[in-house]
Amino acid sequence: MRILYPINLDRWKFPVSSSLRELTLRNPQFDFYSFSKPTSEEDKTLGNLLWNQPHIHKISPIDLLKTPFDIVHHASATTSNLTASAIAKMRSFGKCVHIFTAPIQPHKEDKYYKQYVNSVRQADVLAAVSHAVADDIQIQFGRKVDAVIPSGVDLNFFSPEAAQPIDYEKLKIRQPFVLFVGVLTPRKRPDIFMQIASLLPEFDFVMIGGFYSPQEQEKYTKEALEYSNVKLLGALPRSDVRNLMATALALVFPSELEGLPLTILEASAMGLPILSQPKSAMPEAVIKDVTGWMFSDEDLHIWAEKLQEIQNWSETSRNNFADKARQFVSENYSWDLVARQYANLYTQVLVN
Repeated sequence: MRILYPINLDRWKFPVSSSLRELTLRNPQFDFYSFSKPTSEEDKTLGNLLWNQPHIHKISPIDLLKTPFDIVHHASATTSNLTASAIAKMRSFGKCVHIFTAPIQPHKEDKYYKQYVNSVRQADVLAAVSHAVADDIQIQFGRKVDAVIPSGVDLNFFSPEAAQPIDYEKLKIRQPFVLFVGVLTPRKRPDIFMQIASLLPEFDFVMIGGFYSPQEQEKYTKEALEYSNVKLLGALPRSDVRNLMATALALVFPSELEGLPLTILEASAMGLPILSQPKSAMPEAVIKDVTGWMFSDEDLHIWAEKLQEIQNWSETSRNNFADKARQFVSENYSWDLVARQYANLYTQVLVN
């Protein structure tokens, strides 16, 4: 079976590339074809190992006209994805099955909304990363999703045992500290995180993430400077994020809209308590007393009180919580489980 992923597979900071890459590594029974455009030394180093796998093939755009594929599968809605999918179907005389995995709930503020709509309408098989995404697609487009298959977590990488020590003095971070991980953009609600910081001056609030635009960078950098206990670290390598998760007090994730928040799952795999809003796909990942708690944004004092409660946990209580959180992720979001689900989907669509 030849499966095309029309994406640069060797980009380790890009969540969609990382997700599809995990599927290739865990399904050696299939032949996968994808593009290469590394943007960092990490990409180049790890990419060499990736492309040395006998079932993973590096191709160029011209190869789309030369090679027939059985399946073309994309999990981001872009013009290039749609173009590659159309070429793959044309090259196979219509026999190639087009699969689209919807990674987020459809919303018109998305600059790729038009491509999202076209992906939903043109795909032969439609998957979604969460029930929240599937429900919104049904409501907005009247199309039932064929499969709900979540993204997964690398439990070997996001493991407390894999974490390395952090030089907190160099980063000027005090203990205890609370994490925010994600792009600093309005729908992620970094403003809520900073408002909670103002209620707990004895804690440091550490923000990890880049920006979608220079305007948003200027806005949130300026706002962060207004709080003496807010530390803006910018985008960091995955290993640094993991290492900070290993000793953080909690992850505050106040986002309004997510397909399936991978950051929450990764933090839970590290045993980190999660505080979020009860919106979008968060109820699927934030389970009360198992992985965390959900609160309204109407009273941020409740968020602050929960953080203070967590700070007062005994070591036994913290360890027990961490074990439950990691077990939840292991049972529901391991990449081995997700890869098997996609392997079954690939086989099923070709049989049908």
